[in-house]
Amino acid sequence: MKITTFLKKYLFRILVVLLMLGALTFFFVDLAQRDQLGEAFSRFLTANILYLVLAALLMLVSMIIKAYRFFILIKPSNPELKFHKFLLPFFLGYGFSTLGPLKSGEIASVEINKRSLSVPRSSSLAAIAFFRVFDLFVVLILFIIGLGTTIPRIVVEEQYTIALNIVFYIALTGIIILSILLFFPPVGRLFLRGVKAVVGKISQKGEKWLAAVIDPALENYYTSLQYLYKKVFLAVLVVVTTLIRWFLEFLSFKLTIMAFGENITLLDAAAISSITLFVGILTLVPAGLGTGTLTTQYLLEQLSIAPAIAAASVIFQTIVGTGITLSIAAISSFFVKEQKESKSQKSEKESETEEAVPLDKNNN
Repeated sequence: MKITTFLKKYLFRILVVLLMLGALTFFFVDLAQRDQLGEAFSRFLTANILYLVLAALLMLVSMIIKAYRFFILIKPSNPELKFHKFLLPFFLGYGFSTLGPLKSGEIASVEINKRSLSVPRSSSLAAIAFFRVFDLFVVLILFIIGLGTTIPRIVVEEQYTIALNIVFYIALTGIIILSILLFFPPVGRLFLRGVKAVVGKISQKGEKWLAAVIDPALENYYTSLQYLYKKVFLAVLVVVTTLIRWFLEFLSFKLTIMAFGENITLLDAAAISSITLFVGILTLVPAGLGTGTLTTQYLLEQLSIAPAIAAASVIFQTIVGTGITLSIAAISSFFVKEQKESKSQKSEKESETEEAVPLDKNNN
């Protein structure tokens, strides 16, 4: 493989991994220089084990709820599919997403669902596109709440307060515009056509990329959205399960801090988590590993949490949480099997997949 071909294919991934490793290295080196690293790990010896177990269980329950809301959108494409059969393939795909930049590892779940559950690729893509956008929307709302509640208690200097207000109102304006683009398909399509027209004036490659990647993803997302608009009960179920999932994530974070002898409000836990997630999204780092770790550590310390306790909480939530995800994915891989099909059945299903819409119109 030529060096230019290698760089085109792997350079972005290499840069993301280097950023992650660099941030994690800085995190641990900084703790060591402040003589907090040893104390952070010693905190695990005196931690409240019950709280840590509950925090870990909440992570697992949150993952199961996330699987269920994904299941809601793909079931119409395979009415005979049962949730317990969907769980293991989901866990396997979720493990890939923990390692991939921008959650790109979730694309692996498309192929896993197709081969093990006979779910059309278009249905999985629609569900992924929908929940990527929907979760980002929730994170942005929580980010704005954090700017208005938690962050002002950290930033007390007047000049920074003015800057913070500017960021707050820009973010608020952005979420209003984003709401219109995301939940009104005609407006979103019109906006994308405008973006493609502008980009086309600058770069033909950029215009082709938007047409090949963003256009289909947006249509998949709108397909799921329009389906939910027609299915009120399912729409309510998606929103409720999403809110429950995030609530459990924030409660798990709060319990982790309590396990090491400190405490924060649930609102602060939500604000810190959302800011951390947003930083992870902006830096393209999977699961916020590294950049999110540094952000969480800094914000906890600014809320007067002892550095060692903040570090212990971050280590448990980020590294242990990621370890749980990858372990479950590894275990699931032993039990996920491809469905055996005859050649005629396979060619027939492939033909149907190419023509299939993301969701079964007969259910609309």
